[in-house]
Amino acid sequence: MISFTNYEGLKAAVADWLGRDDLAERIPDFIALAERRMARELRPRVLERRAEAEVQAGQRFVPLPWRREPGRWDVFLEMRDLMWQGEDGRRRDLAYLPPDGAALESEPGEPRGFSISGRDLVLVPAPVRPGKLLLSYWCEPAPLGPEQPDSELLLAAPDLYLYASLVESAPYTRGSAPLELWERFYATARARFESAEQRGRFTSNLRMRPTRRV
Repeated sequence: MISFTNYEGLKAAVADWLGRDDLAERIPDFIALAERRMARELRPRVLERRAEAEVQAGQRFVPLPWRREPGRWDVFLEMRDLMWQGEDGRRRDLAYLPPDGAALESEPGEPRGFSISGRDLVLVPAPVRPGKLLLSYWCEPAPLGPEQPDSELLLAAPDLYLYASLVESAPYTRGSAPLELWERFYATARARFESAEQRGRFTSNLRMRPTRRV
């Protein structure tokens, strides 16, 4: 059985399932398209990141994580949680505001919300005093390749990579491959993965033991 928990193994597995020698050069494209599909659809724990950013008084725009380096990939995809910590150490959650609403705030003050513009996070309003941002966000999956042979998402869900890659091969295999079967496999694997993520995040059968009395 082929092990597809690394890039070369995944390519071999996709080729084996396709059974088409003429598509070998296209398989990296299928995998890349599968990664884009999963980046749009999945929000797994393995792609969650935390970061802190020092903010100066009057600073309205704060760059979001955007590092595209094999082995150190960290590209902001979606915000999970954002907190403002003032000079006194107190923290408060910041609410999301649409870009039009963010533009209405002009006077500096204590940040109450945020918006996103391009690669920047926009504080609403701009802080009147220095502080710190505490971010919790999802990053996009690191794209597999010779310089990035594996990833956290591939190790967590190799079956999703396989089935999604097979689905993305459809333009080249139309009429000669069981596309509907692969789509069902992908949908089933995704549902099971997301269910496992929910169980892992929200433990439902935790039982508290009573404190032993002396």
